[in-house]
Amino acid sequence: MNVEELLTNELQLLGITKRYRGFRQVMSCVMLALDDEDRLLDITKTIYWEIANRFGCDTTCVERNIRTVARVAWNVNPGRLQELARYPLSGTPTASEFVTILFSHIQRTLMGTV
Repeated sequence: MNVEELLTNELQLLGITKRYRGFRQVMSCVMLALDDEDRLLDITKTIYWEIANRFGCDTTCVERNIRTVARVAWNVNPGRLQELARYPLSGTPTASEFVTILFSHIQRTLMGTV
């Protein structure tokens, strides 16, 4: 299974389908982070900005769309989201936290990192 298939499967388990604008944006965010993990240190400037340019929108739109899918994930399958996070979540994760949770899961699963 490749990165995109794994990520698509996880998003669907969390109730996030391709009908959400944030679906493709989250996929792109995780892929950028996998290319260079240091991008997660300043996600707004290094990831959201690039995604906004790709999708022809503003960085605030990207963040809002990711917040929306994070909220959907929390409402549909909070147990799975907490499994992916590997730490207790007291509520919906922030947009950057959601991207980081997915990034870490993909990295652990496909790249054998702990």
